[in-house]
Amino acid sequence: MNPPNISTSLVDSDVRPLSGIRVLAFTHYAAGPIAAQYLGSLGADVIKIEAPAGDFQRSGIKEPSAADDAPSPYFLGMNRNQRSLAIDLKKPEAQSVIRKLIAQTDVILENFRPGVLERMGLGSKEIIGEHPTLVYCSIAAYDPAGPSKNKPGQDLIIQALSGIASLGGPADGPPIPAGAYIVDTYTASQAVIGIQAALRQRDQTGRGQWVRVDMMSCALHLLASEATYFLNAQTPPTRARNGISHVCQGAPYGIYATVDGAVALVAHAASLPDVAAALGLSDQIVPLLKGKGAFTNRDQIAEHLSKKIRQLTTDEVLSSITPTGILLAPVRSVGEALADPDVARDLIREVNHSYGGSYRVAVEPLKFSGSPLVFGRPAPDLGEHSVEVLRESGVDPDRIEALIASGAVRASGHPVSQE
Repeated sequence: MNPPNISTSLVDSDVRPLSGIRVLAFTHYAAGPIAAQYLGSLGADVIKIEAPAGDFQRSGIKEPSAADDAPSPYFLGMNRNQRSLAIDLKKPEAQSVIRKLIAQTDVILENFRPGVLERMGLGSKEIIGEHPTLVYCSIAAYDPAGPSKNKPGQDLIIQALSGIASLGGPADGPPIPAGAYIVDTYTASQAVIGIQAALRQRDQTGRGQWVRVDMMSCALHLLASEATYFLNAQTPPTRARNGISHVCQGAPYGIYATVDGAVALVAHAASLPDVAAALGLSDQIVPLLKGKGAFTNRDQIAEHLSKKIRQLTTDEVLSSITPTGILLAPVRSVGEALADPDVARDLIREVNHSYGGSYRVAVEPLKFSGSPLVFGRPAPDLGEHSVEVLRESGVDPDRIEALIASGAVRASGHPVSQE
């Protein structure tokens, strides 16, 4: 069904899906900031609450040649559309300030380990009890009610524990995890879905709620189809020896090296005779296809394909196999993919940041006909908006200066307290 024509008069750049929603984001590392950034891109006013020392990711993974004070691209790419309030929640004078902000907030988003905010009197039960309309979203590594709730977690660890990592790589080698932070990003997306659903319910009932999402559950949800197979198959599948990149798939599903790169092939069993003919492999492959041979003989089929394809250039493979109608594509580098005109014009943006220089980022993929995503703020300097946020919240200017002088609040452009 074709989408209706949308008049440009319906596009209102001042009204976004989450306009008027304020979020306090007690977030660090990846999943929390990615979720907070997405909420900001949807139009929410997101205030990033940081300790005066700053989010670890500000100085995290960087190019080896980068200057010591250069911001990390990881921080720049995960903290757009947020304002930074640097405040030391461990100081008693900061508590009244943060509670004043909470009283003016719609959503709290946090991804600290269970118990951290509770010890500061900022846990979900206490805060929702005081502010019943508040939506409080907690992101954790594991179920906050489960036995592993206090264990540390991280994307690679969760890939390992969830079984995701076990599915990649050849059977005679070690498992190979995904090369991207897929669990962090998927968990962040689930948090955004949950927050928006809770806000919608609040519109109907007038009450907020505690929204919980954990990385382990999200990783298993990423495995929804594979998990169903494993739960019901009499013989659980195993990894193939020759590059079949999915435990439940037959040949030739996988990546095959060429003379100058690699190609990805996806074909149903019915297409394999045509593929074999195109590569001059009919005598070797067709006898292996009887019955469920595309799966039971997948290693032998993949081995024949691999030997032939590694003698050809990528272009030769594409030109030989494309006429058969199967799905195939060259394996591109990240740089090549980012230069693709199908995505580059909308996905890649260049921004100037407040502490000097410019950088390019990949923005969220969601598109609206009537309310484009916000792209108004680069990742903030540490404490860049501390004074601005406190003034908006009604904190007296003299009180703000006292908080800065005591070290309870850090504001860019002000000397850092040595207390």
